[in-house]
Amino acid sequence: MFQFDEETLDTKSQNTQSNNRLIHLSCDAVQKMYEKYEDDLYMTSKIHHYISQQLPTLLENIKHNREKNIQRNEDHSAEQERFILSFLEQNRYYYYNANETYYYYDGTTYKTKTEDEILHHIVSSISENRNPMLMNWKHKTKVSILKKIKERNILKSIPDSITIQTVLEHLRPIVCTTKTESKYFLSIIGDNILKKHPTRIHYLTPLMKNYIKCLNNICVNLWNNQCAQTFKFKYHEKHLENLEECRLVPSAQIMPKVSWYESFLQKKGLDILCVAIHYSHKYGSSDEYISEGLTEPELQTYIFSLKQREPKELLNDFIKEYLVDYENSSDTESLSVSASPQDEFFLQKHTSTKEANNKSLSSTEIQYLWKLFLKNLRYPSNLYQNVYKKILVENFLFSKYNSDLDIFENVGSSQIPLIKKFLKFWEETIIEDTRIFSELEIEEIATLFRKWLNPMKSVNGKRQKYFLTESKLLDVLSYFHPELEIGDNKYVYNVRSLIWDKDLDIENAISTYKENHTETISILTYLDEAYTFYCSFQTMGTSQEERPNKNFLVSKSYFEKYIRSKES
Repeated sequence: MFQFDEETLDTKSQNTQSNNRLIHLSCDAVQKMYEKYEDDLYMTSKIHHYISQQLPTLLENIKHNREKNIQRNEDHSAEQERFILSFLEQNRYYYYNANETYYYYDGTTYKTKTEDEILHHIVSSISENRNPMLMNWKHKTKVSILKKIKERNILKSIPDSITIQTVLEHLRPIVCTTKTESKYFLSIIGDNILKKHPTRIHYLTPLMKNYIKCLNNICVNLWNNQCAQTFKFKYHEKHLENLEECRLVPSAQIMPKVSWYESFLQKKGLDILCVAIHYSHKYGSSDEYISEGLTEPELQTYIFSLKQREPKELLNDFIKEYLVDYENSSDTESLSVSASPQDEFFLQKHTSTKEANNKSLSSTEIQYLWKLFLKNLRYPSNLYQNVYKKILVENFLFSKYNSDLDIFENVGSSQIPLIKKFLKFWEETIIEDTRIFSELEIEEIATLFRKWLNPMKSVNGKRQKYFLTESKLLDVLSYFHPELEIGDNKYVYNVRSLIWDKDLDIENAISTYKENHTETISILTYLDEAYTFYCSFQTMGTSQEERPNKNFLVSKSYFEKYIRSKES
């Protein structure tokens, strides 16, 4: 009927045995005293008196004081526990054991704290409380709170909504374009810090390299831990053996200068890392977030595309979208249009017969098209770099490949005619110029290219406005002329145009400007005024036929650099 706690029974049994032993020892001690003074009635009577009269009172006092001390300790302990719970609830301190560092979270941002700062905070709070019990146990309370703080791991903290939203707002649209992409990106960082999937490969655009490096440095400095070990900015041949672990990370295609986000990362880097860890805990992992919590199937397909698509499948899509088989195509013109913008098709229609009969693509041109294909899909720029050509030849275009000339015969692309036109334009009209101020802006090159083409009129009589976007022009120059020095994706240095003599235009304007100012002047003193005059001089008066470059204007920065070089 009754169940007994075996541990309680064991304790009672042990207490009984201890008491019996003490009783036996006490009786032996009294017996020995009586034996010692058996011939001295005075001493034996004193023994009896102390045992029967004084000892009970003394024991009662001891018991009373003991119970009082126990109650006092219980009251102090209860008050201390109440204070500790209240302090830790109101003050979110954390600890990282690996580098013995303390952190404080105020509900908005995380900050590092020293142990002395925390102890001072605890003592100040005790003093403000004005509780005598706590004052008596001040040191003990400090030690207890510090011990509990060390049990609160910063890697397990849960940031408030305001911190999470601040981090997400920072990421959009500079790093990621959507909230979902931002959460995925943060989850990867959290996984890396927690070392959940060390063999995974996350491909990021090289534009993100400095951002990731800056954030990783903060993580290393804070926790001696990496947060970027799975991020890769280039495809490597060894990755082909591990496609199951490859992921694509969507991100913005334009990144600001490092100085723009560096200060934010220095201030809020710890917040970003804590939010990232929180998401990793919340969703289990970045993969689980995408697989289970995502409602955007297109994004999910993109992220897992390398895992789910074989290289042959991707190359097949490349052929369908970018190449034309002249032997097997009944309507090559319509096939070309499908893969090209309208302006490129327009140019092809005016390509000379000689160029049109050249129905082949070199391996260099194929490689450029492959890179363009990957860029449009937001894939790593050198994906399958060492095998794509082999797959093309062995599986798709074996009969087309001429190994002696390293070309693919009877194969064309709607992308190539315009590129060939531009490369011809570059060869014929752009020369090297090593003067310190010599440069052409990408926008200027695009304009000169349109002019060189002798712009043709379309069916409705209007001039074709654009033939190359500036971004594509940059791609072509970077690929086919890697020797060029290009700065800020805007300037091509140490080159000049044979079509437009920028320096002569400036000299003509300045000469006229000086004629209107009889006093001896330095143009450097009146740069703003001189540039304004140049702009007016360049656009006024003479017809387009007499001055074909009348609407071409150099930038103010080029104007100033040219003037300074001449007058220095």
